[in-house]
Parts: sequence; structure tokens; C-alpha cells
Amino acid sequence: MEFTFQDFQNEYNDYKSIENRIINSINNSENVQRTAELNKIKNEFENFDVKMRLAFGISEIMLNNDFVSDKQGDLKVCHLLYYKLADLWFAYETYLKLYECVAGNGKNKIVWLDTEIHNSYAKSQTILNALNLVNNKFSMTYDTITKRKELKAYLNYCLRHSIRHQRTRLAAIIANLGQVPFSLTNSDVLTIIYAIRNNFVHNGETTVVPKIFGFKNKSKLLRILYPYLCLVLLKSTNLTCRRV
Repeated sequence: MEFTFQDFQNEYNDYKSIENRIINSINNSENVQRTAELNKIKNEFENFDVKMRLAFGISEIMLNNDFVSDKQGDLKVCHLLYYKLADLWFAYETYLKLYECVAGNGKNKIVWLDTEIHNSYAKSQTILNALNLVNNKFSMTYDTITKRKELKAYLNYCLRHSIRHQRTRLAAIIANLGQVPFSLTNSDVLTIIYAIRNNFVHNGETTVVPKIFGFKNKSKLLRILYPYLCLVLLKSTNLTCRRV
């Protein structure tokens, strides 16, 4: 699946060289403090790497038919992408810890890409392409009043399960759903992904719950959002680790 995403192959090829670069930096370091810092970065990178590769590596979920019947079509895709997105978000949160190890300071998990200090990330071609693709696909997928009403109903469901800044961001996205074409920011897309992940992990959402946004709708939405998170995560990691 992932290798069909625009820019994924190139970013993944770059990514595969990171661990060796960190090890070479450790071996070439003559400063005790810097060596300790690099070892901490290496440990955090290894934690991140395991989680991201696991998310990428899940290609199918096999079910024991004694308990539940096999899923087919959009239902099967929706079920798979829920798990892949949730696991990839865990990797994303570990990336933020890796970034803090490398840069010496942290960043907000949602809005950081739209801040001036991280402009080099947001303006990288891979992330620009990923965001443009999301907006184009949103415009094509939710191209009627009925479809936008269905999306709005689902985001309002997400809103009821959100708090503080996440709630404020979701409310702003909902208020702007009438825009044609869609003009979502990186923060908007990450807000929606975070809402879905939280619903799935914490609030009992499944492929068939809530009924206001069925598995066919969820499958379409997840097909748009999952590639975006893949590309943002890979590109961000590549850019961050150039500093090592």
C-alpha cells in the first residue's frame, strides 16, 4: 500500500540511511557529552523505528471465524486503516520525542507545521504535495451538499468527544466546511486524524459506530488521511535527523 503513495519511495529510501548515520556520528564523536546525547537519540530513534515499521507493515488483519466473520471490500479496508492509523499515530508521538532529543526543545503535536519556526518542514515539496493531495481529494470526495452534511455530522460527533484546544480546532474546521474548494491547513488535517485516532482508541468508535458515518464513508476518509500522515512522518523524520 505505502509504496503506491506519491513521494513515499524516495522518502523511505532516505529514511533507511538514518540509523547508520547516527551510529557513525557516535563512533566519530570525541566529546563525552555529545556521545551521551547521540546514544539517547539512537535509543529514541529505535523506539520510533519499531513503531513506524509496524504501522507500515500491517497489510492484512486475519480474523478467527469462530468469533467474527471475515470483512470484505470497504469494510475490510476501513478495519485495516483504523489499526494502521492508530499505530502510526503512536509512532508520530514518538517522533515528537525524537525531535526533542535532536533539537533540544519540543513542539506542539498538532499545530507545529503551521508555525514560522518550522517553515522548512511545511514548505518541503513532499509535505506540500501531501497537503495538496488531501485538499484535492476532500474536494472530489465531498462534492455535494449531502456528502458535506455527512462529514459535518461526523466531525460534530468528534467534537463532542474532544476537549480544550482540540475542541476549538475542530469547531473552526466545521465552521469552514462550506468552502469550495477545501482549504485545510496541516494543523486541520492533523486535528482530524487525532480526533479519529482518539475516537478509535478511547471512545469506542468502530467501523460501524457511529452509524451517522458508515464504514464506506470512513473508508474513504481514512484513504485520504493515512497517506498524508505517512508522508508527513517520513519527511519530518528525514529533516530532523539531518541535524544529527
